[in-house]
Amino acid sequence: MATNRLPSHQRMFFGMAAAGSALVAVLCFLATSSYVGRPPGRDDLPLLGVILLAAAVAYYRFEQLLSTRTTHYMLWRALLTWSQVVMVTLLAFIVLPVEERDEGREVLQAWALLTPVALMPCLALMRQTAKYLYGSSQYVRHAVFILPGFQAQTLAMRLRRSPSMGIIVDGYFDDPATSPGRLETLPYLGDLDQAVAHLKSQRSNVAFISMTLMKTPHAQPILNQLGDSTSAIYLVPESPALEDFEVNISNMAGVPLLRLHDTQILGIARGVKRWMDLLLAGAMLLVLGLPMLVIAALVRLGSPGPVLFRQTRYGLDGQPIQVMKFRSMYVHQPQTGQIKQATRGDPRITPIGRILRRTSLDELPQLLNVLNGSMSLVGPRPHAAEHNEFYRQQIRGYMLRHTVKPGITGWAQVNGLRGETDTLDKMMRRVDYDRYYIQHWSPWLDIRILFMTAGLVIHDNQAY
Repeated sequence: MATNRLPSHQRMFFGMAAAGSALVAVLCFLATSSYVGRPPGRDDLPLLGVILLAAAVAYYRFEQLLSTRTTHYMLWRALLTWSQVVMVTLLAFIVLPVEERDEGREVLQAWALLTPVALMPCLALMRQTAKYLYGSSQYVRHAVFILPGFQAQTLAMRLRRSPSMGIIVDGYFDDPATSPGRLETLPYLGDLDQAVAHLKSQRSNVAFISMTLMKTPHAQPILNQLGDSTSAIYLVPESPALEDFEVNISNMAGVPLLRLHDTQILGIARGVKRWMDLLLAGAMLLVLGLPMLVIAALVRLGSPGPVLFRQTRYGLDGQPIQVMKFRSMYVHQPQTGQIKQATRGDPRITPIGRILRRTSLDELPQLLNVLNGSMSLVGPRPHAAEHNEFYRQQIRGYMLRHTVKPGITGWAQVNGLRGETDTLDKMMRRVDYDRYYIQHWSPWLDIRILFMTAGLVIHDNQAY
């Protein structure tokens, strides 16, 4: 599942990295502008603001800085992220009023190419600094587990694989009377009575306590004594029912809650997303209206049947909607209740349909779905109603995808989960990405997905 809220020290580090990256981008623009003989002026302030914001947002939570992957991989991902900053800046350059536009274009071209020369070494230095800090004894904390269950053991394993968390696992304490046996994955440090003494001695300063302890008479005495120590205390839920959810602490009307699922697209955020849809979809229809008429004529001439294919799919709150596409298959009558997904080399696909599907041009009529409010530009892709009914029985939390409007493109699609979902595992991964999008939505994430989609349309071999 998707990652939870980062620890405050990591948020601070990512914030500093984002600020540093944005500063490098702005300084490089100023230097490049001066070098080409176009000194920056007051008219450049809006564009500089866009550069500052775009770079800061793009490189905030740039997790490769703390990843165990190689530095070469980190730099490659940094270049891909930089390309997104450049695309946003170019869009702003087109929209904003800029004097001496020809010279400004030269500045942007030089800036886009030269900034990575300065930015990549800075990011590599940040990565090495993080490795040093998280490897230094003064920044590392030692943790123990008390009455560890399956989830606690999973956490211990992941902490060992993630030195950037700054936590070293010393071992665990257990109740010999109820324990089925010693764990092979963690050193045994003693019984529950010894746990408090160990933590009070400050040999370890973080305690991960399994929620199963709350059901025993040991719970209150241990928590009372730990309250008299300086240890950080965490409770680890052990319910298998929570494994499919991203659990967050929430507070509603002064009552603490464990939030298993909710969407960020509520209230004002829903209005912002709707206006983005209307403006962008309207602009795209103005630009693509004539090409869409040409495509419609080619579909009509290519094979008998209607130009548009309409299919019932599930929309917001699981309500049925009619999704439109350019028809890409020969007209045929599927068996009742059986809708077969398109496969590579599918004989049902027409010659023009094959081109449309590979370039995703068959999806363009869904811009009309966006305008009528049944879909959004970005969101979980809607599946055929029959597929929905099948997968909602197979995948827990599947219908949570429908707490937002479906989209023409989505977070799952730009992360390699486009095309046929011929295995249950592929659909489960798609659902995971969709639920991540729902819980972490922002206008910037939508813009990022749209730019990534444009790149996929140019070079992608998963659509057929």
